[in-house]
Amino acid sequence: MKTKSFQKLAFFLTIMTLFFQSCKEKPQKIEKPEQTIDYKYANHLEEEYKNTRGAIIKKYLEIEDTREFWFELEKLKEYIAYVEQEAETLGYKNLGIRIYNGAYPKDKKYPDPGYSTVFLVPTGNKITSKASFFPISLTVVSDNNIQDIPAYNYGQAGRPPQELR
Repeated sequence: MKTKSFQKLAFFLTIMTLFFQSCKEKPQKIEKPEQTIDYKYANHLEEEYKNTRGAIIKKYLEIEDTREFWFELEKLKEYIAYVEQEAETLGYKNLGIRIYNGAYPKDKKYPDPGYSTVFLVPTGNKITSKASFFPISLTVVSDNNIQDIPAYNYGQAGRPPQELR
């Protein structure tokens, strides 16, 4: 008798599990963002950089400077989540990331002395309230760098640079 009750319970639980799994929302397909470019066009941009700016850097600094940087995707996601969290507490909306070119001083305390780097700076619009005659007066400060959130650096730079092709 106990075996039949156990079998019925196991059957019921199996059916319920299958039912609830089938009710899960299927993830939506992510569409290609508008800003994507094809590989051939990307290669054209890199070649243009090498033939203009890269050639000048090589001639005057006498180095083949890095021109490509690698950041681990999971670390970038962590940074973006951190920016979103901190920006919310600071009252920023419409967040973005601005990418700056930089160069390390020729000093051994830096990871790549004398070479280029890039770093990411969070941006956003701060909405502030101002006292006024009207019940609500909002000022939107547009697209500013958020100086209260640290910038992001220290990806891996290609030395020598890795060709895109």
